[in-house]
Amino acid sequence: MTVQLIYKLPEIAMSKEQTVLEVDAAEITKSFLEDLQKLSYYSGEPMAAIYADSLLRKMRDMLDRCIGDPYTEVVMALHDALAFQNRWIDYTKEQYQGAYELFLSLVNRKQISNEEVEDSILALDDIGFNIMPFGVQIEDNIEEDETDI
Repeated sequence: MTVQLIYKLPEIAMSKEQTVLEVDAAEITKSFLEDLQKLSYYSGEPMAAIYADSLLRKMRDMLDRCIGDPYTEVVMALHDALAFQNRWIDYTKEQYQGAYELFLSLVNRKQISNEEVEDSILALDDIGFNIMPFGVQIEDNIEEDETDI
């Protein structure tokens, strides 16, 4: 008589379908609208630092989760304006309120087009946010080069 040992591996409870959690950039944008509103209220006061920190963290998280999404492009334009040399300190209540209203109008749409992205970024510029703070300075050395010849 032979004895067979059968090892039964524990069954892993997995469904045949995997559930994929899709991250919606518009939903993430909604999550920081309150921070923008609070920044507008507390602008110029020490309490503003709490909301600026929260806002910037949520924006960076959005970049990690939703890179390439049109909403992310607009959000990162504001992020750069706020984060560069801690310029969030310099912006006014009215500017934060304008950004809040802009993002509120964007999140009510399911998707935004490339043209709407460009218009939104330019609207941030019109509100007074420096949307290109990391620009490169090019010195004009043309006259010096001509005298060396």
